[in-house]
Amino acid sequence: MDRPVRDVLASALAALLLAGCASTGEVPPQEGQVALRAGAASPGTTPVGAVAGPAIQRVAVLVPGYDPAWQVAWVDGGGKGPEGGSGGAYAGLLTGLAFVRAVPMAVMTWPIAAGIVVGMTALGTLGEAWDTGPGVGMDAGDRMALLEAAATLQAERLLRESTAEALGARTGYPPLAVPWHGTWGPDTPGNDPLADARERGADGVLDVVVEAFGVAVAEEADTFGVFVRVRGRLLESAGGRLRYERVLEHGPGRPLAGLPRPASHTLDFLVVDSARVFRYEMREVITRMARILAADPALPLGPR
Repeated sequence: MDRPVRDVLASALAALLLAGCASTGEVPPQEGQVALRAGAASPGTTPVGAVAGPAIQRVAVLVPGYDPAWQVAWVDGGGKGPEGGSGGAYAGLLTGLAFVRAVPMAVMTWPIAAGIVVGMTALGTLGEAWDTGPGVGMDAGDRMALLEAAATLQAERLLRESTAEALGARTGYPPLAVPWHGTWGPDTPGNDPLADARERGADGVLDVVVEAFGVAVAEEADTFGVFVRVRGRLLESAGGRLRYERVLEHGPGRPLAGLPRPASHTLDFLVVDSARVFRYEMREVITRMARILAADPALPLGPR
């Protein structure tokens, strides 16, 4: 077979493989796609909303003995080739086609040619999986600065303090702080926070936790914004009946009603000065979400 036939064969293989890439390759990053995460990947139980019952006249806020040690990690994003396909797969495809065109067709059959191109494409995809992700191009010190900032943020403490302040503004009195200590063994028994709340005159205990937070893809290319997911649960101190539960999420691609759209920054800007911008954005979002949770009309608190 001569060169023109070989060119036709290569073109046919290219069309076949490109069609496959377009249909099965990764889609371009979407707004809201997580790049850096601490905490759970998705909500656990479905919130039940509000349960009918008497209004809570005196509320307390649960204060765990320790905050969680956040495990923070980058989430692979993947490079992109033409038309949103995988960059590694596209590079492997071109390598395979070049090889096919260089080999004499006297020793090259259609199955062999197709196998070479498919194999090179697969190798390109595999190689990309080892060396892609939002943080790959960053300086190692910058990556560590952002990871450290997320791990030491004290997000739950900030959420509790902000919620308590907002509850005080709503009810006219500061909520009680009820400590909770888990059982660590015979020498360190835990306590019953609901019983402690009853003894101190609180008929409801609000537990607020940060389930996940981090950095997600923003609307503009190569920009990112912070995201946070929190859960609030209100229990009656007498019997522990769940009266209220709500999950709030805010971030790029899923802004929470009542909050401004998350600010977008480049990763390099987020890590400036020991991730000062990241810390500031996180504090702003958590504080605003605490206010929305405390002001929720479904939260069954008595009138001021």
